[in-house]
Amino acid sequence: MRRRPHTRVAAIAATGLLAAVLTACSQAAPQVQPPPKPAEPPPVVQNVQIERILKELSAELEQAQSESDPAALTGRVGGAALTMIQAHYAAKAANPEEQPLDLGTGFADGQIVARSALWPRSFVVVTDSEPTEAPYIYQIGQADARSPYKMVLWAKMLAGATVPPAAAAGVGSDVVEPGSDDRTEFSPIAAVQAYVAAKDDPSGEAAALLDTTVQDGRDPDPARERWSAWVKGWRDNAATLAGSSVSAASALVEGSVSALATADSGALVFAQVKSVLDFSFTPVEGAYVNLVGSQGYLGLGASTLQAHKSAHIEHLQSVVLAVPPKGADQPIKVIAVADLPTAVQVE
Repeated sequence: MRRRPHTRVAAIAATGLLAAVLTACSQAAPQVQPPPKPAEPPPVVQNVQIERILKELSAELEQAQSESDPAALTGRVGGAALTMIQAHYAAKAANPEEQPLDLGTGFADGQIVARSALWPRSFVVVTDSEPTEAPYIYQIGQADARSPYKMVLWAKMLAGATVPPAAAAGVGSDVVEPGSDDRTEFSPIAAVQAYVAAKDDPSGEAAALLDTTVQDGRDPDPARERWSAWVKGWRDNAATLAGSSVSAASALVEGSVSALATADSGALVFAQVKSVLDFSFTPVEGAYVNLVGSQGYLGLGASTLQAHKSAHIEHLQSVVLAVPPKGADQPIKVIAVADLPTAVQVE
C-alpha cells in the first residue's frame, strides 16, 4: 500500500503553518504608550480628619479656659504648646490678676497641609477672630504613625500679617528641610537664628534681615520688644547694687524648626526660642532685689518676689516666619509670636 500522498499533505500543512507564523512575525509591533503623568498626591490629612481633630482641640481648649486649668488638655495639645499653657495657668493660680490666656477655638476656612509621606507630619490653621482681634496660628503635628495629631505650636499673628498661601492649592505644601536653602534666600534654621540674634541685639546686623517696620512708634514684634525692655529693667536694677551681674541670652530650641513651601517659592517657618536671664549679687544686710516683671513668677518656682542672692528665669517663645524665595530682595517677615515665662529659680 502506498502512503506518499499522506506525506505530501502533511508537508503542505507544515508549509502553510510556517507561512502563517512568518506572516504573523512580519506584522508591525504594537506601539508602547508612555505611562500617564502621575496626578498630584492628595494631602496626607483629609478634610474630614482635620474637622474632627479641630473639633476635639476646640473642646479641650474651651474646657481648660473655662476652668483655668490645663488638666483638660489630655489629647490634642502637646510639646512646647502644652508647656506654655501649663506655665500660664500655674502663674494665674498664684496670681488671679494675671491676664487670661484667651486662645481661639473657632477656625477660619482653609488650612495648609504638609504634603509628605514621612513623619513628623503637620498642618496649619488660623483661628477665626473678631475684626479688632489678632487671630492665632496653630501648628498641629503628628510625631509618628501611631500618635494622635496635637497642637504643638501656637502664636498670635502680628497686626497686618498674613499667612502665605500653600504651594499647591487644595493639595498642600512640600516640606522644606530646616537646613536647606535650595529654594529660599535663607535656610529655615538660618532665618530663625537671625531672629534670635535680633532679639538679643535689636541694633545688630541680624536685625537688618528682618521686617522691622515700626508702627505707631512701636516695634511690630511684641515678643522682641518685651524682652528688650525686660532685660533693660534687670540691668537698671543691677546698676544700683554693688557686686551684681546680669546675663541674658536667647537660643533656638534644638529640633524645633520645621517649614512648609509657600506659593511664592518661599517658606513658612515654625520654631521655638528659649531665652534665659541670670541675675546674681552679693547680698547686703537688709537689701533684696524684686523680681522685675510679672507677679506670675510666684507660680513658676518663686515663693517670694525678693531674690536675695540670685534669680534664674526662663522664657519660651513660639515664632512663625515667612522666608523669601532665593534671589528675592526681601526681608524675613515675622508672622506670629507668643512668649511666656516658664520657669523661675531664686535663692
